[in-house]
Amino acid sequence: MEFAPAQGLNIALSQYAPNKQIWIRGKQYTSKAIYSPYRDERSDAWRKRRLYFECSVCHHAKTELYYEEGLREVRDCEACRSSNSFGPAKRWFRPPGFAHPIDREPVTKADELIESAYATRAKLVMQTPSKNKAWIAVNERVRAFPTREYLLVSNSGPDGDGYHYCTGCGRIESAKDPETNLFQQHSRPFLSDESEACPGTFTASKIVLGTDFVTDISLFSLSLSAPFRLRPGNTETNVALRTICEAVAKAACRMLEIESGEILAEYRPALTELGALGTEVEIFLYDTLSGGAGFSTQLAGRAAELFRNTLGILSGCPEGCDASCYRCLRNFRNKLDHRFLDRKVGEQLLRAALEGGYPEYPPDRIQSSLDVLFTDLTRQLSTDFQFERDVVRTAKDSSRVRVPILAIRRADLKELWISLA
Repeated sequence: MEFAPAQGLNIALSQYAPNKQIWIRGKQYTSKAIYSPYRDERSDAWRKRRLYFECSVCHHAKTELYYEEGLREVRDCEACRSSNSFGPAKRWFRPPGFAHPIDREPVTKADELIESAYATRAKLVMQTPSKNKAWIAVNERVRAFPTREYLLVSNSGPDGDGYHYCTGCGRIESAKDPETNLFQQHSRPFLSDESEACPGTFTASKIVLGTDFVTDISLFSLSLSAPFRLRPGNTETNVALRTICEAVAKAACRMLEIESGEILAEYRPALTELGALGTEVEIFLYDTLSGGAGFSTQLAGRAAELFRNTLGILSGCPEGCDASCYRCLRNFRNKLDHRFLDRKVGEQLLRAALEGGYPEYPPDRIQSSLDVLFTDLTRQLSTDFQFERDVVRTAKDSSRVRVPILAIRRADLKELWISLA
């Protein structure tokens, strides 16, 4: 053993996952094996494998005790209530560690990049507490619940296809475009008492790597009324709630005067009928330290102050950016989510939850969107239509209305009135 870099497993599932290329002292090593220096730890981990279910619509997930007949089982999702979307069930186990195989020399100049996968965000598996539990009311639409529960983190491989894993020798490959066929004879990745190659008869297909850990959590329930509805799995749902999660985690760290990243936030549909309809969503803050540090649970009783500070972050970017920037919501950790961060959408939704009613969407944002749409329509359809901006017309009830974009069909002079909402 030359080097033994260490990370908590919830982080290692992304940083050291199979196919990850890691630079240490000028050499590039590639993760291609599940490894432990203790003789029986790898086999014990496989023996404790579980069944893993994940919804293809809303990405709710959970694990259950393993039984062979349960493999590839498909169910209805308990979160979004989508039919036959929860599964198919896969084998899931907690890897004791990762390693560069001994038969592969590290290289001193960058090798061709191999596709790898990141772990999922932390998923809260617990059921939504019933209303007679010890919820803390913030207002008639928002409530908080401090708890200590397990969070689930998993890595399903590139494109969610999982990994092929040889339980005999420990070598692992992504199921998508594997470099080595583990179902036939292959070299062993570690020094072994066995002199011959591994026969490949102990390879399991399409497995999921993961871990679960208990930590301190504050769960917040937000009830929404028309016209707001956040259907599980929709892009607009992800934009609004991902934005609020980043802002609320930043506000929490500021309030407790702790380092950024010691508290993170995630969201899910409430595991209720209203959650499936998109009118009840849940955001949970959690301590990233496994076992918890007691930070997040303090914030359930300070929810009103927390959300006020969150609104301040969303509405008061020092740069005055249109959607997000490094002075308000962006950072290196959330770089994969930058395209989803839109502070104005997040602000409108959070104000609706905290204050009720319909907070006005920014007029300047609507005007700039209409400008883009008008230019695009004119460019593509001016042969068949004449387009005009901000034209006053008389509606059927004889009232005068302003039409943001007027399209007049050249063939018959029929008018189309176009707006954005």
